[in-house]
Amino acid sequence: MKLPSKLRARRVFKGPILVVARALSSAGVRPITITYFSILLSLSAFLALVVTHSEPLYGILVFLVGFFDGVDGAVARIREMSSQQGAFADSITDKVSEFVILMAIIIAYPAASVFSLSVNLWVIVCMFGWIMTSYSRSRAETLGANDLDIGLGGRSERLLILVIMSLASMLLLGLVIVTFVGVLTAAYRFVHYSRQIY
Repeated sequence: MKLPSKLRARRVFKGPILVVARALSSAGVRPITITYFSILLSLSAFLALVVTHSEPLYGILVFLVGFFDGVDGAVARIREMSSQQGAFADSITDKVSEFVILMAIIIAYPAASVFSLSVNLWVIVCMFGWIMTSYSRSRAETLGANDLDIGLGGRSERLLILVIMSLASMLLLGLVIVTFVGVLTAAYRFVHYSRQIY
């Protein structure tokens, strides 16, 4: 059974992303500038949580990280500036942003635990799941797999869950949810891609 890939958060925000992308394109903003701006946003989210302990503010900034991750690609397409170099930079900055966003939780809640497990352990497992989700896709692509965009726990969905739970001031529960979502999506992709690679 194939889990649908149409239920993507980025589809929900496609309209607003295009509006912002067109405005930035008209202003002559380059896609790579937006890509690096997302790093600045992730650092802002880090500081917001560590310094102010405001989960809603953290959630808003994490939402902007995900939002502008969609905007840079849209600007690249509008301005016909898509390139392998840009795609490479985007992939790397995505991982850096995720690392910064999750590390903020460890530093903000060093002694906390959820379901009798330390926040540190949850973040480590979460990072593992997030990395394996994206790595399994990229590796499968190099080995000839098709239908790559599968599973319900893509990057945009994981970030959106973290955002919603942060806005509700339930960040640590959100961490647990995105940990399971990431690990299960990685496992599902492994099984799905394995059937396509010979």
